[in-house]
Parts: sequence; C-alpha cells; structure tokens
Amino acid sequence: MTLSQLDIIQLLAGYHSLLLCLALAMRRRLRGLMVLAGTFGLHMLTNLGVSEGFLGPELDITSAFGLVYGPAFYFFVLGIVEQDRRFDLRDLVHLVPALIIAAWQPALPVPYVFGLPSLAIYIALACRLLLRHGRQSPQFRSDSAAISLGWVLQALIAFAALAALDILREVARLADLGLSDDLALSLVITSVTTLMTAMFVRARAHDDLSGALPVLDIEPRAEEPESTDFGPVFQRINTLLVGEELWREPRLSLAEIASKLRISQRDASRAINLHGGQSFSRYVNRFRVAEVDRLMADPDNDRRTVIELAYEAGFNSKSAFNRIYREETGQTPTQAFQGHKSG
Repeated sequence: MTLSQLDIIQLLAGYHSLLLCLALAMRRRLRGLMVLAGTFGLHMLTNLGVSEGFLGPELDITSAFGLVYGPAFYFFVLGIVEQDRRFDLRDLVHLVPALIIAAWQPALPVPYVFGLPSLAIYIALACRLLLRHGRQSPQFRSDSAAISLGWVLQALIAFAALAALDILREVARLADLGLSDDLALSLVITSVTTLMTAMFVRARAHDDLSGALPVLDIEPRAEEPESTDFGPVFQRINTLLVGEELWREPRLSLAEIASKLRISQRDASRAINLHGGQSFSRYVNRFRVAEVDRLMADPDNDRRTVIELAYEAGFNSKSAFNRIYREETGQTPTQAFQGHKSG
C-alpha cells in the first residue's frame, strides 16, 4: 500500500490531534478543547480509512464531524471563561445533530444545511462569552492583561475562515481553476493542525493562571442603596492593600480581597468602582506604578533594569507593564527611568 501526500498529512494530523486530546484529559476546564482536538483527529483518521478502503460506505461518517466543531469550540470557550462551569452528561445533547447525520449519511449539500447555521450560532455564543470575559476581567483580576482572551477570538476567526475555505473547496471545482484539490485540502489540514497546537499552548497557560472568572452580577442595580453605603467598605479595602502591600502579589484577585475582609466580591467591586472611580485592575496597578516610580528614584537602583523594578512592584508581564505605565504617566518606563537618573 502506497500512501499519497494527502494520506500522510491526514495520518500525521490525526495522530498529533489525538495526542493533544490525551494531553488535555486531566484539564477539567479544557474539556471542550479536548473534544475539539479529538474530533479533528478522528475526522482525519476516518477520512484516511474511507479513502484507503479500510472503512466501508456504511462507516463513512465524515460529514457528521462538521456538526461537532461548533459545539466543541463553544464549550472550550465556556470552560476558560467561567470559573464554576461543570461539564456533565446533559451537555451531550449538543451532539444530537451530528449523530443524526452520522446515522442518516445524506449526500451533499444536506450536511451543510444543518452544519452552517449550527456553526454560526455556536460562534456567536462563543463571541458573547469572550466579550463578557473581556469586560469583566479588570473587575476581578489585577493581572487582567495576562488573562486576556484576544487570542481566542483570533483563533475563532481563523477556524471559521478555514471551515469556509474547506466548504468552498468542496463546492467549487478547483480542478477547473487549475488548482489541485488534494493540495488545497492538505493546506487546510496543516493550517487547522497548527491552529489547534497554538490553542493548546495558549489554553494551558491561561488555565495555569486560573484565568476563568466567577459568573457574578457586578453591574449596578436599580434598587441599589446610595453609593455612600460602600464608603466604609472601600476604606477597609484600601487599608488592607496599603497595610499588607497586597498589590505586590502579581495575580492578586478580587476574591482574595473579599475573602480576607469577609465581604462579597460584588460589594468589593462596587466599592472600588464607586469610591475609587476605577476598575479593580486599575486600582491595584496604580499602587504598582507608584512603587516603580519610587524604586526608579532610588539611586541604589540605577544599575538595575526597568523590568526588574516592575516585577518587584507586582507586575508579571513586560508588555502589560509598559502599556499600563504609559497610560498612567504619559511616558514610557525607559523615559521615566532615564529622567530619574539624570536629575
């Protein structure tokens, strides 16, 4: 048996994706990505089995895999944005359309009639989750920049673009345009495999940072008491942060503050928003910027680097530090440090 270039690419992609799936098995919050990688791996191996005659027509369920990608991507996003999310057997209902197509095995374009609206709906749901996470992360985490999920949105767009390209490849007659269908499919498979690997790396890093957030209503309520009710709460928060220098903790969260003061996270967030006039992230980072300025002004630190001072003050990302420092002071950290040294 001689394998073509496309067959070899499918075999390698399937093997690699199943390895990613196994590596994610113990990551509870990344079960969605595990399903996504596992589905793609099985998809590739099924394609190979059908093309090589290892699987008969009755086992040709390749068109059903397309209806799994949308739900898998949505549950992947759900797992990395919601701290208390638990996946259970009820979630399997999202796989019912794929099971119907697998059993029915209709000819094209019937699977697309089901698959395209499904993919669009799940992408829209995933985008809504990402927007909520981006809006609320500064309210819950001092390192909100480090747990930003902009990369997920980029991956989602790339994934949707590759899906559209694959559909175009099947619908359009590329041979009539002088393009090899096998080459086009090989490029799509290689791109998806690369994308999946990048998502695997970034998702594990996000999970290590505990980047998922609690699902709490921290928006103002119409029946909420006057803002002065939160004044004493804010004073307690400020005293705790200053007294224990908690802002030096790079991954300080609102939950830690609320736990130490035995108050709800919502009350802590509202107190900082109303009396501090800013988000929790910006409130904490202003202490850090002030500490960096103090360290810069100390002649004993003239031989140290700016990033060393930033890390000592509680920052844990060079890019986030540079951006935050410039927003707060109107100049770059390097310019400020040189200014302190010169005078």
